[in-house]
Amino acid sequence: METEFVQLGRVLLHAYARRDYHAVDRLAKNYLAAAENFRESPNYGNAIHQANTLLGLMELRHGRIDRATEYLLESARTPGSPQLKSLGPSMLLAESLLAAGQTNAVEEYLRDCRKLWRLSFGTLRRWRRQISRGRIPNFGANRSYLIDYKSFG
Repeated sequence: METEFVQLGRVLLHAYARRDYHAVDRLAKNYLAAAENFRESPNYGNAIHQANTLLGLMELRHGRIDRATEYLLESARTPGSPQLKSLGPSMLLAESLLAAGQTNAVEEYLRDCRKLWRLSFGTLRRWRRQISRGRIPNFGANRSYLIDYKSFG
């Protein structure tokens, strides 16, 4: 059963890589629903983060900035995972929302991510400082982390 759950996440990430956005929307919603049956799984936190991030990106593609912002904040409302704790969350949606002028939401997201990314070594604080100065940080590997199927699963 759990292998099917993990496989659903891989299929979702592959659909995003292929830019099959119709499938991404459907698969991300299915992944969120399936996650509720795997709350004890070490992949549960990743599922919540990944699905909400991708749903937010889909909303942004349709110009629905408010909905994309909601998904960004939901993506940080996860109990975390070993990957989130050590390497941190995806910043792809956050970066896109910064470009759309949503600095307050992204700063809130970064504050919420403190409980997820315990090994950030001040990176979250540095990014918030850059944003408060009107800059878009270089999110580096965190742009694609947990979203690129080649680096996850």
